[in-house]
Amino acid sequence: MKIHNIIRTIGVALFAGTTFVSCDVELLPLNTVILENYWTNKDDVQSVVTSCYAGLCSSDVITRMVIWGEVRSDNCEPGQQIANAGNDLKYLLSGNILETNSYCEWSSFYNVINRCNTVEMYAPIVQERDPNFTESDLRQTMAEIKAIRALCYFYLIRTFGDVPFTFTPSIDDGQEFVIPATKQELILDTLIMDVESYMMYAPKRYVVDNETSGKISRNGVYALLADLYLWRASNAKVDPAKRNEDYLKCIEYCDKVIAAKIDEYKEDRYGNLKRQISRDIYGENGYPLIEEWSEADQNSGTGVNAKAYALIFGTGHSFESLFELSFSSNSASGGTTNSTLSTLYGSNSSAENGAQLAATEALMSSKPNNQYQYDNSLLFTSYDFRSQENFQWHETNVFNIRKYVTDQARVVCGSPQQWAVQQPSYRTENYANWIIYRLTDIMLLKAEAEVQVADYIDNYVPDTSSVKTRVEQVYGNVYTTSKEYYDDAFNIVDAIYKRSAPNAPAQYKPVRNSVTNKRDFDNLVEAERRRELMFEGKRYYDLLRKARRDGSTTNVVGQLSSKYQSNSSAMRIKMTMLEFLYMPYAKEELRRNKLLKQNPAFDKEKKNNRTGFSD
Repeated sequence: MKIHNIIRTIGVALFAGTTFVSCDVELLPLNTVILENYWTNKDDVQSVVTSCYAGLCSSDVITRMVIWGEVRSDNCEPGQQIANAGNDLKYLLSGNILETNSYCEWSSFYNVINRCNTVEMYAPIVQERDPNFTESDLRQTMAEIKAIRALCYFYLIRTFGDVPFTFTPSIDDGQEFVIPATKQELILDTLIMDVESYMMYAPKRYVVDNETSGKISRNGVYALLADLYLWRASNAKVDPAKRNEDYLKCIEYCDKVIAAKIDEYKEDRYGNLKRQISRDIYGENGYPLIEEWSEADQNSGTGVNAKAYALIFGTGHSFESLFELSFSSNSASGGTTNSTLSTLYGSNSSAENGAQLAATEALMSSKPNNQYQYDNSLLFTSYDFRSQENFQWHETNVFNIRKYVTDQARVVCGSPQQWAVQQPSYRTENYANWIIYRLTDIMLLKAEAEVQVADYIDNYVPDTSSVKTRVEQVYGNVYTTSKEYYDDAFNIVDAIYKRSAPNAPAQYKPVRNSVTNKRDFDNLVEAERRRELMFEGKRYYDLLRKARRDGSTTNVVGQLSSKYQSNSSAMRIKMTMLEFLYMPYAKEELRRNKLLKQNPAFDKEKKNNRTGFSD
């Protein structure tokens, strides 16, 4: 869509007798209403805010969250139904990325941004007109739309780097926005200040329980800020002391989320959490994680129905969820399926026919045996439930994706002799919610930041009493030494791994004494993030963040090029340029906005087609 006329219609969500924000809302074009007569009361504001959530739920947005975050990563390869996909998806999977590719289009994100900009402009006017729209209502509204807008811009800068940036809405059809791209560093600075200015007005909880994770809550804002700070810190061009400050801010916001979840577990308002949370992990590691095994599974010694998976990815809106986009299985009453996941990952037909995407075979090169002990060169051990929850290992066929496709995980994990693939329980239709942030994601962001702070202490601060190396966690711990930070990062990985491999013997678990330096810890955290968040739209951004932190693509080239068989050498050459890890601007955007300058990596490729690809 034109950046100089970002959106000609602003969606107004119509409530169907409920205040729960789901992805099955209808939209009314706002340009059929005279704006001066529209923004008159509280309901008008809430309708457009709801349309902001609905925009996030659109298939165009969720498709790009998956494509941008997973397809370019080393997690995905062509699935059995790839012949039914358009050429653009095939090109991305093969590394043939051109400015004519439809997945370079960003209009769906700018649509949501423009709705947020419009609310920001008109909500204060409504507050003056309608006494029922209180100052408190206005502040909560601003907290929500600022977080949604920041999330959209965050996806854009992680995908394209520098992008057009404005908080001014495009309303009048005659209004033109021809603006150049803003440096992503400046965008990050602005977003962080903007979100922080209203973060305390985001609700801790909503009246409707599922809205606490289905809408922007205080924990959701903290999670977003942790992610923003970690991205800003991961910039090799910035002074190490400044980067360390951002890593500490990332840890601070992660701790706010973790402390809130600990408090919620202790409070246990409905009396359900004591039965859900693993007492062993909470007692030993200090984190309230949903237990994976049910009691019946523990008695039998094998996992038949993984409880954590069923609650997080099956039922949805689990205790661990911080923000997820809601879909409904009740099509008869107007529910909406998650068509993106049905197409890309699969649904009930995937057991035999697969989907357009599959898991890369390198994730598990053979059926686990005694050699599959805990070693970062082998991603999964034979005791890790996620080796069957995330995808289906197959002797001769592609590995069909299971995460989000099944509402329950049926696994048998134990000794290598017991490891066996079970037929999953596929959803009749894919109505899975799409999770943006959840607790273990934030725990691992914290662990990643802690490793970087530990390295800073070892290399830049001989005096460990320095204020800049000291951080007091919300729940009372004070760390000043690199060992303390490394120990806590290990504890986080141990807790998450322990949940997913509940009966693993010692040789199949991470061992603290075997992790001795920063590289070991980087690999430890990265591998656990990959296992835990596979197919959740995180992996490619994790690798790009790593490259930005290193100031080089050297450490990620091998990981990313491993999926390309026909043009591995060409891809290695391309990926020596950090700019190539971003997407090019769409050709149509360049035509319409003459102030945009193409990503130099793709501009160079266009002029010098050395790989044999053609425009």
